[in-house]
Amino acid sequence: MGAAEVLVLAAVVAVLFWLAGPVRRRLERWLGRRLGLRRSTGGRVVVLGRRRNGTFSREDRHDQ
Repeated sequence: MGAAEVLVLAAVVAVLFWLAGPVRRRLERWLGRRLGLRRSTGGRVVVLGRRRNGTFSREDRHDQ
């Protein structure tokens, strides 16, 4: 396979990926409605504290 064939193949794959974008988004919206999933409008941020042994914790636990 020569360089020209590789470039043509890469171009074809890029165009197919670009054309599949709207179909993918439409499918994601349909599945979201079908499964009742809602996009979260705001998330909760949890600050994880680092323990002395290097692990993370949600609470300040006194591990010894």
